Amino acid sequence: MSEEAERKVRKRAAPKFIDRETVISAVLEMFSTRGFHGASMRQIAAAASTSLSNLYNYFESKDELLEFVLENTARALADQLEAAVAEAGDDPADQLEAAVRSYVDFIVDQPQASTVGITEFRYLQGANRAEVVAQRDRTEATFRRAIEAGAASGAFSVADIGVATRGTVTLCNSMSTWYRPDGRLSRSELADLQADLVLGLVRAQRRAVPGQPSAGAR
Repeated sequence: MSEEAERKVRKRAAPKFIDRETVISAVLEMFSTRGFHGASMRQIAAAASTSLSNLYNYFESKDELLEFVLENTARALADQLEAAVAEAGDDPADQLEAAVRSYVDFIVDQPQASTVGITEFRYLQGANRAEVVAQRDRTEATFRRAIEAGAASGAFSVADIGVATRGTVTLCNSMSTWYRPDGRLSRSELADLQADLVLGLVRAQRRAVPGQPSAGAR
């Protein structure tokens, strides 16, 4: 075989470059449909349209892939909620409603990421788990600050800030387990219901008005 022919063979056999978005999309597809234990590195590589060897060039195991995807998902959610609250103004009820509506937006826009973030988190271990927890703590802190401010101002009536915060986060998280893109409720209807439930949970002086989010809520 000539040198040129050998070069062409090597080029055809060379692993394809994969970018960040491609990896995330492939992992989410596999983990959301097959679960962490049901998906293989080979299947993930195929979903990313790359070779198994190339995938191993970037990630040594499924554990690393799970951490990579969940950390990105948790960071994106925290960023989105913080931005929504920053735009909501100083009223605690507006801030809390904005955070809830932003969470609904995230789930509707990224249902696979939301599902995997809830169902597969339990498989993270050690340092991989710690980084994801740090990002999740940012989301919890966003809700907690709004609830604390509302309780301090008298806008909310809660017996325990921590319990109210965990209840709010749990309510928002749970939507990932039952939301379906082809469901009967629109995005705005889902946001109205979730916002009303959370404001009820903290016994806010006002409740969410269907179809009319607060001035700062998106």
